[in-house]
Amino acid sequence: MNRYRIIPFAITVLLIPIVGVLADIAPDPLTAGRALQQRGEETTDVRMVAEDVLVRVFECDIITVAEFSMYNEGETITMEVGFPYLYQGNFIEFRAYVDDREVKVREGKQENVGRKKVTVLWKLWDMTFEEGESCEVRVEYRTKVYEHEHSFIWTEYYIMLQAEIDEAQRLTKYGSVTYYLDTGKAWKGVLDHCRVEFELVGRSDANIESSWPEGGNFTGSGMVWEYYDYEPTGRVTLQYYPNMAVKSVPEYMLGLLEKYPNDPHLASSVGTKFYGDFHDKDLSSEVYHSFLANWDGEIPQLMEYASGGRCRFNYKGVAGDFYTIWRMAKLLFMQYERQGTLEKAADIVPNVSKICSAIADSLDTCGNLPESNAKLYRDAIQLLGQANEILEIEK
Repeated sequence: MNRYRIIPFAITVLLIPIVGVLADIAPDPLTAGRALQQRGEETTDVRMVAEDVLVRVFECDIITVAEFSMYNEGETITMEVGFPYLYQGNFIEFRAYVDDREVKVREGKQENVGRKKVTVLWKLWDMTFEEGESCEVRVEYRTKVYEHEHSFIWTEYYIMLQAEIDEAQRLTKYGSVTYYLDTGKAWKGVLDHCRVEFELVGRSDANIESSWPEGGNFTGSGMVWEYYDYEPTGRVTLQYYPNMAVKSVPEYMLGLLEKYPNDPHLASSVGTKFYGDFHDKDLSSEVYHSFLANWDGEIPQLMEYASGGRCRFNYKGVAGDFYTIWRMAKLLFMQYERQGTLEKAADIVPNVSKICSAIADSLDTCGNLPESNAKLYRDAIQLLGQANEILEIEK
């Protein structure tokens, strides 16, 4: 048997932020990631002629079927073919077929691979490519859907009932499915045809939040990418909301804000979600602005005494509402400053000045501030200065 090993394909299917299979090509599974082609020279005469992949995303698991049409332009060769992955629990099931006949798959492992010194696991099997002959390779595997509450609910201090928090987490979590296309680089030449389809079983195009790269087409329940004379490169990714149409997510979050207008953690979380995930800076600013304009709360005790009679900022005592409100004010002014629209903050200046003055006055009573407190002091003084400038303009 030829002792170099060719890794022809690998797929990662995951729900953010859990990472599944490491997809890369290597001349030998134990090198895990070096391209076969070196200095422009071909290292194998076997071509991957076509690649057809269907990834079906169900509620609890993901089923992937990948079919590869191979053709050997050179002499007969026997080699070890492998499929790389990172975690022992990646696969619930894994099968490989050559010309519709199931082949025996064995396990392989290499430790301390690459700069990050990771351990790469392998599904391995032997193949013979006959001179001038074609063959079909198919892998079928089932993986878990990892349900991670990556939603806009990110603190424990909400006014909302726990049942509503749980429902919000369920409705606003999102997932991502990725297929790595550059796994075909190990084979000679380019692919005549490459097709990758993601199907969101039981869902529709309305659940799709984004996709990459451009060129994918909606199918009614997912997306498909198709290429011809294709040099494999990069990957295709689909991001989606499994339990809600994408356009309904902002409406749902705004509805919660109407129900709980005095919850600073909810306002902060929704504004962060709009800014980071929906890339809607204006709507994020509106959420922060609305809360700060209507806030009429009390300033908590900001200082506490430490050992030796020294005072320190009471982070624990204000970590709930007050610090969250301060954070919204800071982020809002930063957004307005970038846009050159600080005058929009005129109606919230009284509340912002009250917050900043409380922080600055409290920290001003302490000497030898730790760096974290010193930065908070500087930020409060800067924001107070901006608020005062707006007051002068309004006068």
